Amino acid sequence: MKKKLKLHLTPMQEKMFVRIAIFLVAAVFTWIIFAPRIGILAYLQKHSRFRGLEQKTLQLEKSNASLSTEIERLKKDPAYLEDVARREQGLLKKNEYIYDFSQQKKQD
Repeated sequence: MKKKLKLHLTPMQEKMFVRIAIFLVAAVFTWIIFAPRIGILAYLQKHSRFRGLEQKTLQLEKSNASLSTEIERLKKDPAYLEDVARREQGLLKKNEYIYDFSQQKKQD
């Protein structure tokens, strides 16, 4: 039969052993939480940034789809192209004039 080797520690050694063990466990947990680039806090920051980038990507995809639709409409619909040119660029047809009846404020 094999005998188990037992260490007999004095009460003072046992207290010291417990303190060292607690310190080591606390140090390991602290490192897990606060470790740069690999800790839990770094993970949470990266996760938050990822969520923000996902939202921005969805927004850009919607905007891209809307712009693609408008491009196709500008290519295929001459009436819409004319409306956009008049509204956004201020273009006029031949023999058209703009009369501005708004009153300008007098400067003192």
